[in-house]
Formats: sequence, C-alpha cells, structure tokens
Amino acid sequence: MDEKDLFSPIYACRICASGDLFPILDLGRQPLANALLRPGSGPAQTYPLAALGCVGCGAMQLSGTVDPRKMFDEYLYFSSYSTSMLSAMQHLAAETVRTYRLGSDDLVVEVASNDGYLLRHYRDLGVRVLGVEPAANVAQLAQTAGIDTRVDYFTPEVASELLASGSRPRVVHANNVLAHVPDIHRFVEAMHILLAEDGVAIIETPYLLDLIDRGLFETIYHEHVFYYCLGALAELFGQHGMQLYDCEHLAVHGGSLRITVRNRGDVPPTDRLVFARAVEASRELTSPLTYKDFALEVSESRAEIVQQFGDIRRSERSLAGYGAAAKATVLLNFAGIDIRTVDYVVDKNPAKQGRIIPGTDIPVLPVKRVSEGPPDVLAILVSNLAAEVRSQMEWFTAAGGELIVPLEHRRRLDRGIADPSASSHTR
Repeated sequence: MDEKDLFSPIYACRICASGDLFPILDLGRQPLANALLRPGSGPAQTYPLAALGCVGCGAMQLSGTVDPRKMFDEYLYFSSYSTSMLSAMQHLAAETVRTYRLGSDDLVVEVASNDGYLLRHYRDLGVRVLGVEPAANVAQLAQTAGIDTRVDYFTPEVASELLASGSRPRVVHANNVLAHVPDIHRFVEAMHILLAEDGVAIIETPYLLDLIDRGLFETIYHEHVFYYCLGALAELFGQHGMQLYDCEHLAVHGGSLRITVRNRGDVPPTDRLVFARAVEASRELTSPLTYKDFALEVSESRAEIVQQFGDIRRSERSLAGYGAAAKATVLLNFAGIDIRTVDYVVDKNPAKQGRIIPGTDIPVLPVKRVSEGPPDVLAILVSNLAAEVRSQMEWFTAAGGELIVPLEHRRRLDRGIADPSASSHTR
C-alpha cells in the first residue's frame, strides 16, 4: 500500500463535525512511534504529524489518521512492565469494587485490556472479568495468565454479540484507548450498548490542559488521534445519551483525566466535575490564541534538547537512553537525534529488545547493558516514569554516572494546571 491508502486527512472535527478547525502544531513527517524496526528492515515509513484545534467543541486532534491496523494488529507496549502502573491499577480495582459493591455475580469489562494488567486485580477480588484487545500478541499474554480475552476491535457489532451472549457489565474500563480511535462515535456507541443501565464506564485519557501547559509535544503521535478536554468529552458522550458524571486529575502519562460516565442521565454531576468544567471554560480552548504559548514552548524545548545532547557529545562523554517508548521516538525524531548522538536505548520489555527506534538507527537493548559497560550519561526518555527509573538506577548514580531527564524543569505536574480534583468537593 502507498501512503494515500494508509493516511486519511480530515476536513471536519471528528467529534462535533465542525468544519472550523485551526492549526496548533506541526511536527513534520514522523514514523509510527511504537513501530520499532527489526534490524535490516530498511528505513521507517513516515507520515504527516500535525495537530488541529476545533472551534466547536475544543477537541485537539490530528490532521489525519493512519490505518489503525498498521499500528495495533501487533503491539509492543505492555502495561505490566511498569510497577507504578500495576500498583495504581490494584488500587483502582479495589476502590471500584468497594464503591459499587461488586461481587462474584458482577462482570467488569476492559476495552483495550492489553496484557490483563488491570483485570487480574478484579479477578483476584472474586469479580468476573472479560477483556477486549485487538493485538493478538498482547491478548495472548492475558489469556495465558487466565484472563478471558476476546481478540477484536471494540465496535457496536462486537458489543451486541457480547450482550447477546449474556455479558452485561456493571463496569466498563477504557484506559488510554479513547485517544486512539479515529471512528470514536462507533466506539462510544458500543460502550452505550454494552453497559448495564445502572453501570458506569471508567475512562482514563491524557488531558489537553496538561499537554499545552507543560509542553508535552512528545505525547503527540499517530496513535493518539485525540487530545481531550472535558468539554469535548461531554459533547462526545452526550451525543450517545451518556452522561459525564465525575472526573479526577491523575499524574499518569504526564497528566490525565479519569472520568466516570453513566448511561442514565438522572444523576447530578459531582461538585468536582462542575468545578473542573468551570476552570476549563476559563481557558478558552476553542480559541487559536490559547495555543500560541504552547507552540513557542515546543520550539524552545526542541532547541534545548539539541543543545543538551550536543553538549554531552562535544564533551566526548558517552550517552545512552532509558525507555524505548513512543514518547522517545517522537522526542528523538523531532529533535533530529540519532545513533550519532545516542549509542543505544535500554528497555525492560523483551519484545522491544533487539529492535531499532524508527528514524534514528538507535538499537534497543536489555537494561543489563548499562551495567555491562556504563555510559557517562543516561537520559531517561520516559519522563512520566522518571521516579520509577531513578529508583531502579540508584546504583548507576552511586557509581558516578549522570542521570538526566530531558526537559524535566518544564514538566512539573503543577505547572499551569488548575487540578480538577484538587478541591474538597465530594463525589
């Protein structure tokens, strides 16, 4: 297939259908961020990567989409390799079971369930679980761990089949998938079909305010079609007869929202959702002027990375990276950094080891490579997991190595954010 078969530009908002879109940021042509290459496979194919804003609903979205099958039929991101993620999901499962009094007769479904990193905790608490995961290689890990998983994309047809088979969940989870779905209305309609009348959908997605206030340009990549605000989410779910009920601000992935959605519209929203909507409205996310500082921040960040990495090399110190995540692919490609500057990147995920970060020729190696011949400087390329990596690599700094987190001073979670869950308002 050529590019025109894989890349589809848009001319109207995917959520509210407004044709009044405006440019926010153009990152040029980029490879698919999670499509790590096998040695000898040749150069990575690249596609346009630009973000647009919507005057109608405030959603930020990509100017075009790559065929999802190109990105998700095989997937190399496994949630279970993050210990902090596993801990957070254990807490989420326990809290949800307590809040909604779930028992052995209840069903929890997770869409884009990955390797079962969340559902295993519900299972251990005695609740029935079912995962829906499009990547067969990832779903197999969940199935091996005893998590019932359907290998499929989540559509109204799949939801209807599950409903006909007796699967009617009281809780549906969708963690970090809502941003990935180009045909988002079919996805939400599937959720509406499947969810029990008195059930809740608990959804996590990166938050647009965090992205623009902290300059998180490396979270923009082809898998992330959308960058949501609460206004756009309310519009999206409202079109399908669903009600945005609650929200919570999370530190995960550089700043995310956890929202609770109901099929029934007769329950008043929580005080903290009302508060957060008011804060967001004051930010004028439907105005192009709102994003000028963000674009300037990204330009300055790029120059800073080029300078920092260049200074290390010019001082004849060796430099390696930690974390072959999608964010790393975007950061390195946007800054024009490749094997001439970074010797290698290590990662805990065996599925990534032995591959190459696209667009850079930088090999991905096991974490033990650092101890076998420590570099002078190790750059943490997964800033959202910096605390976890620092703890893991204490021996490296104790031995005299320098550990850096590019742009860390620009990425404080409190930077410019009015936390939607910071008030004392109740659920």
